[in-house]
Amino acid sequence: MKSNKNPLHANQFEHYRELLSDEVRAIRIMLRHDWLWVLLSIFGILVVLFLLKPLPPETVVLASGQPNSSLDAWAKRYQKYFSEAGVKLEILPSNGAQENIQLLENGKVEAAISQGGLTTNSDAISSLGSIGYMPLWLFYRGKGVEDDPHGFLSNANISINLPGSGTHFLIETLLKKHELSLESHSNFLELSSAEGIKSLLSGKIDAMALVAGMESGNVHKIIEDPSIKIYDFQMAHAYANLIDYLEVVTLPKGSLDLNPVTPNRNINMPATSTVLLVNDDLHPAIQYLFLKASKDLNKRYKPFFNRPGGFPAYIDQSIQESSIAARFYEKGLFPLDHYLPFWLASFMERIWFYLLAGLAIIYPLMRFSPRYRFVHFQLSLNRAYVIMKSIEEQLDASSSLAEIEAQEAALDELTRSAKSLWVPEGGKEAYYQLLQNIGVLMDQIDRLKANRKLLA
Repeated sequence: MKSNKNPLHANQFEHYRELLSDEVRAIRIMLRHDWLWVLLSIFGILVVLFLLKPLPPETVVLASGQPNSSLDAWAKRYQKYFSEAGVKLEILPSNGAQENIQLLENGKVEAAISQGGLTTNSDAISSLGSIGYMPLWLFYRGKGVEDDPHGFLSNANISINLPGSGTHFLIETLLKKHELSLESHSNFLELSSAEGIKSLLSGKIDAMALVAGMESGNVHKIIEDPSIKIYDFQMAHAYANLIDYLEVVTLPKGSLDLNPVTPNRNINMPATSTVLLVNDDLHPAIQYLFLKASKDLNKRYKPFFNRPGGFPAYIDQSIQESSIAARFYEKGLFPLDHYLPFWLASFMERIWFYLLAGLAIIYPLMRFSPRYRFVHFQLSLNRAYVIMKSIEEQLDASSSLAEIEAQEAALDELTRSAKSLWVPEGGKEAYYQLLQNIGVLMDQIDRLKANRKLLA
């Protein structure tokens, strides 16, 4: 029964199957013959990935501070934010801002929350900027403190927190401006925040200094007691003029309560800033996540003490700025941030230069790349024609039937090799042209053999 199927009917599925098969064979041949270049390419890609480190660590350790402090509050905010991004943020408590820098220097943490004005001798620590203000609160009992601050500081029992805390550091700095020292005054008590609050509320001490933002649970615990007063630093502006990293913030009248009005007047306080520090080798994607978190968290938890332009911002220059932070403050979020995971957006931002450089090298080859599968095929064709040329020359020089038959055998071997040759898509015309030319040479041999036999 005669088939009605047209042998020339185009079968799209079959065409794509042949293309796929052709591509697989091309790759196999490339791996077989050009394995050195493939190996070098893979090595180059691995080197780039090693240097750029596209995948961030799954766990990061952050130094915080004492319980219920501003540093502790910020650390817990970051921890929740990081968890939502799929990164585990471990919190390491400490005495405070100064000790946190030591933890960074000793490599016990990758990041730390500290405060403006603190410095480091390490070149391997950078700042991601300030995330909020932390004023110096001086809570006290009694009257007339503002009238004689020097006398009050000289005689009152005042908690200045533990060594290693930001409060201890700032109080010590201010005391030097008043030509006072901790060593010569036993009235300055080095109590933890929890111990200081307990002693102040129970009346065992006269006052307590605390560097903290309004997010601090310790601040809220103290101001709940109506008998505790907040010191109005009438020389706050003088302190800010004398100390570069200090600014003046105001606790507005009635901002804590309107019934009764608390405080009953505006209160000025010198303020430093909460600073986020990292080791330079902390993965760029994690640094970016910290910056992004700082921006989002300041929107979510509107800062009580704010600044024009808001937070985060690189306003304290005591520690060098991270290159990641410098780019963030100049250009904002990465363009792909809304479409890709944070680590991939960070990676693409870092690799775009290499992509452009690679494209500049690869582009001239792109015009050749569609024919890369023809390279070995074309080389095989060229080799075949070289062999045919040699056979033809040997035939011209042959003087006996045996010499002609030897060239016939060589041509038969070439024919078998040609028929086993892989023919890529688009190379069939050249392939059948080769077979035709082999046939022409075979006819020539047949004629030479016939003539030799006649002469014999």
